[in-house]
Amino acid sequence: MMGSFIEVRDLTKIYHVGEQHVEALKGINLDIEESDFAVFMGHSGSGKTTLVSVIGGLTKPTGGTVRIEGVDIWSHDDKAISKFRNKKIGFCFQSFSLLPSLDVMNNIVMPLIFANGGKKDRDKIREKAVSMLRELDMVEKVAAFPSELSGGEQRRVAIVRALMNDPDIILADEPTGELDIRTEQEVIEIFRHINEEYKKTVIVVSHTLAWIEKAKKVFVMKDGVLYENVADPVTLLMGGC
Repeated sequence: MMGSFIEVRDLTKIYHVGEQHVEALKGINLDIEESDFAVFMGHSGSGKTTLVSVIGGLTKPTGGTVRIEGVDIWSHDDKAISKFRNKKIGFCFQSFSLLPSLDVMNNIVMPLIFANGGKKDRDKIREKAVSMLRELDMVEKVAAFPSELSGGEQRRVAIVRALMNDPDIILADEPTGELDIRTEQEVIEIFRHINEEYKKTVIVVSHTLAWIEKAKKVFVMKDGVLYENVADPVTLLMGGC
């Protein structure tokens, strides 16, 4: 019997800090279907970033399994995990990680060109980048440098870069952190568009409540424990039951 698109079972992660053992994840179980839009809410230190990092193949768990399309990703060696991650997952982090010496176009296309050893047609890669920038109303900024862009514009460039390899899954960690309210709403709408129009599975980590109304699934993380189908996630986040 076929499982969920992303299936997490009995996932644990323990960090060793000196003589202390910090349980970041305490036996997490969850299912995310293809084309889901899932948001993980929680305060700093709740475990939400660790969970998504494990799902994304970046942080090795202490125990448990993560299956993506039936593949137990942590049963493979580092090289195989890296290859799987590069093919399947696009990452958007709070820090835009744009190189200040490169313009928008080169910030977008250089990682893909390097990842493929320059084998792919560079003209086609650039054409795709222009098309995606146009869709996000950024095509006029193609020759601009990061220092010439607003925070929201830099976020759009980072999103286009994450989509360039046509991944099935987009993982975004605090993608609206440090943005003003108007820009935050614009970025949230972009992720909704990616989910609905591109049919990507979108997983967002945030402490911003504005994501709740756009998500198809809302999870709340507290002290390494995952809560699903919460009737009132706001009350839970604020310390209630």
